[in-house]
Formats: sequence, C-alpha cells, structure tokens
Amino acid sequence: MIQIAVKTISGLTRGLRVIEAIAAHQPIGLTALSRLLEVDKSAMQRTLATLHEAQWIHPVGEAPPRWELSTRCVVVAGQVYNGSSLAARAQPVMTKIRDTTGETVHLAVAEEEHMIVLGVVEGTHMVRTGLKPGQIHVPETSAAGRVIHAYQSQEERMNSSGQPDLLLADAEYQEIRRRGWAASEEAVQQGSTSLAAAVLDASGSPLAAIVISGPATRLTEEYFARYGELLRSAADQLGGSY
Repeated sequence: MIQIAVKTISGLTRGLRVIEAIAAHQPIGLTALSRLLEVDKSAMQRTLATLHEAQWIHPVGEAPPRWELSTRCVVVAGQVYNGSSLAARAQPVMTKIRDTTGETVHLAVAEEEHMIVLGVVEGTHMVRTGLKPGQIHVPETSAAGRVIHAYQSQEERMNSSGQPDLLLADAEYQEIRRRGWAASEEAVQQGSTSLAAAVLDASGSPLAAIVISGPATRLTEEYFARYGELLRSAADQLGGSY
C-alpha cells in the first residue's frame, strides 16, 4: 500500500465509514449507527446531515428517520466498473466462458481483507449462482482468494489475512500455483462450488481472479480440470497486455 505523508481529514474518513455501514445495514438509524461505529450521536448527526445534503443518503420512514444509500452510489459504482480497462476487457472473455460452460462467471479483485466482485456474467441454467457487482467474499475460503494467495509468500498471506486460521497449508497453495487454478467446494456458500484462476501483471503479481461458480450438484469434480484450464487460459489472455 502506498503511504501518503500528509495529514488526513478525520471527518471525511468518518463519512466514508458511515456510507459503508449504511450499505451493510440499511435502513439504519442514528442510534444504531453511533453504537456500531462507536461515534457520539452529535458527531454522527452532523455526518448524516452532510451526506444527506450531498445526496449520498436519504431518510426512510417517519422521525426519527432511518437511512439508506441514494442512487448516487450506484452511479459512482457504475463509473468505476466502466472506467476499469481490466473489467471492460474481461466482459467478452467471461461471456465466452459462460457460453461454453453455462455457469455464472465473475471477475473479482482483492481489496484489503476481502475479495470484491467487479463484474458478473450470469449463467444460462435455470438454477445458477447469483452474484452482483460489489459483493464481498472471504479470500481465505473463496476460490478467487485462494488463487490470489497462491501467488503470495506465506508471510504475505499471513500479513494480509483477516482470518489466518482459515488459510490453507503452504503445500496446497504451491499445488494451486502449479496447476494454475483453485477450487472452493461449498466453503463460501452451502451448495455452491467455484473455480478460479489468477490474472497476473507483467511481474507475475496477481491483479484479479476470473471465476466460474455453480451449484455443487452440477459443478462436480469431473469438470474441475477442464474448467480450470479454461479459466487459466482466459486469465493468461487478460493479463497479457499488462
């Protein structure tokens, strides 16, 4: 992480934390937010008033109101996705994999202690994995997180992990790296299995993961090697221009 040697704005930091908290718990009121973030009510009230004035949140119900995010957040999120060259280049690649397998395909990026879904191409089956951009996965148990961890040292994995007790053994990460893909069988969500390959930059560092996911009853072990190779080839293609 790049360190910027300037004084930060505490009020802005609090405002961003409030937006994240509202996103996770909406609709939510002043008292609950104050308790959740351990901020006194007067400071929280000023933050909510500022966010409301800037049209990032809006009240729901009668006084005392509870708060929800406004559509401004959706607009900004869409601009982030559309402005990402990797996400734009991944879209036709993910669509091709979806058309080949029939399963849901998504692109995930590492953000601090989480894997964040950046883009999704839904599967064609009636019963399929449901995902949406912005969804958060635990890296220690998700296929995307496991394949990213495979390109890190054991020390890097431990330092970046929020739940180090859920990490695999080093030998398992070495095997994932050797074959080029990782699997997660019902470790994130019961009944769902995922496979992932890492998109690497020119130095060999992981940028993102491209993932196939589907019901565990359909995405069985007999498909792992074939789909894993399909993902690895797609990941190599996406990482080629970096």
